[in-house]
Amino acid sequence: MKIRVLSYNIRNCRGMNGNVSIKAVASSIAGTQPDLVGLQEVDYFNPRSAFADQTAKLGSMLGMYHVYGPNVAWGGVARFGNAVLSRYPIISCRNYQLPSQGEQRGLLRVEIKLAGQLVVFLNTHLGLNHQERLPQVDKIIKIAGGVSGPLLLAGDFNARPGSEEIVRLQKVLKDGDLTGAGLNFPSDQPKYKIDYIFYSNHWTLNETRVFTSQASDHLPLATVVELLRVL
Repeated sequence: MKIRVLSYNIRNCRGMNGNVSIKAVASSIAGTQPDLVGLQEVDYFNPRSAFADQTAKLGSMLGMYHVYGPNVAWGGVARFGNAVLSRYPIISCRNYQLPSQGEQRGLLRVEIKLAGQLVVFLNTHLGLNHQERLPQVDKIIKIAGGVSGPLLLAGDFNARPGSEEIVRLQKVLKDGDLTGAGLNFPSDQPKYKIDYIFYSNHWTLNETRVFTSQASDHLPLATVVELLRVL
């Protein structure tokens, strides 16, 4: 069974024109026709984004199941973090705090059922500092190591191909874009690859594609993988 996995840093739905538009982000996501989506930089009840529950609104607009993993709290109720959208029912979810020096970072773990098989999807957004990212990657690898079945990992890793943190991940998971050609940041003139989708040996890669959009400062990154077997 094939599924399209999307990783997209939506920058609280703030486009390159400076305007916040959930509709623009929803349209960009819909255009990729995804089955499973990992979103980063998602707001909840934040003044800068009109006090919207962005996860719930995107889920409703796209007709997808959704969960939110807040990592930063501002004031009374405002939150900032990662989210997952899924065309398949979400069986369980857990949000892990990653070791952080600056802004608190997290890893959102969800479990879905695909063709009768439980699949674990991890979504993350790592720190801006190389030394901060290394222990974050080590914790992700430890969590991933506890998964025996099919696994997918997506996110904004803030690290370029060949960096130590990416190499560490490639030792335990397969990379959906080994060539590093999927440049997706900044969205108006892409020069860097910092977003990735990794997968376990239970999958085979069919396609990797970067989609055009100005709804955020990142471009949506999509990978089509096919579930082969349970090892």
